[in-house]
Amino acid sequence: MSRHSKNNTALAFFTHYEKSQLKYGTQKQRLGRDSMRNFDACFLCLQRAREPLCCSEGHLSCKECMFENILAQKREIGRQQKLYQEQQQLLEGERQRDVDAANNAEIAKFEQTETQFRPSMMSAATDIGEGKRLMDGKVYKSVQTDDGVVYQYDKEENRRRAIEAAEAPASSLTKKKALPSFWIPSLTPDAKLVVVQAPKLETICTATETPHPVSVKKLVHVKFTDAKGDPTQRVCPACLKTLTNGSKLVVLKNCGHLLCRGCCGKFVRPSHKCHICDVKCKDRDIIELQSDGTGFTSGGGKVESTKVNVAFQ
Repeated sequence: MSRHSKNNTALAFFTHYEKSQLKYGTQKQRLGRDSMRNFDACFLCLQRAREPLCCSEGHLSCKECMFENILAQKREIGRQQKLYQEQQQLLEGERQRDVDAANNAEIAKFEQTETQFRPSMMSAATDIGEGKRLMDGKVYKSVQTDDGVVYQYDKEENRRRAIEAAEAPASSLTKKKALPSFWIPSLTPDAKLVVVQAPKLETICTATETPHPVSVKKLVHVKFTDAKGDPTQRVCPACLKTLTNGSKLVVLKNCGHLLCRGCCGKFVRPSHKCHICDVKCKDRDIIELQSDGTGFTSGGGKVESTKVNVAFQ
């Protein structure tokens, strides 16, 4: 019976194996060759690229898939831009209403208040400089008249202060930590407006974790060379070597021909022209074609997938 205490999950503490079987925390998985996309496959549909296009960073895709992706992004940008404009109009209308209410309050206060005071009547006022004094929360400015110095109601200064007060937080309670007494009317939370950020107007390539701008005009038509007698295989048109995920490939921007990196260094870079069609090609016109690799670390690409989750405690 003592051996039952050695059974799995029978201990009072977690073993290393038991912790490894939990689904909590960050999970990592080694990726094999079957998880890697072929070098001539579209990164959107994961099938062999039809009418292949390449962006400036070397990400390969079908023409149809890329155009649909860009069109969908433009529709989403238009939708977000419309929501942003509607929100800006709503906020501007609310701000204008607050300003109008403050102006109307100042006008009503001004009509009920005397416009001039003698210096002797301003003894209880606070001097705020520049010939102005503050009394009962209102600003009065000094004016030289034939009868001497009098203090006149400063309409512009009081209006400016009222507008600043209207745009400031409604009360000091918003600056303090909210109390949990939500049943008190003064502490009842309000439904806040969801702020819509200004959308970016450029379309992006989503082939990597760090997207980059892309446009239809900057896409390059890639010209693959099929092997003789086997259209499923791709070869380098210069050395006729069969291309695989382990091959380092480049695309010439001006003509679209795809070569291996070795042939590009031997023929294209020294002569500054394509080895196939003799089109001029500078170093900045050479695009490195991105590939998922062979599944090995030396083959390049991402070989480990990570999923972040809540840690076990």
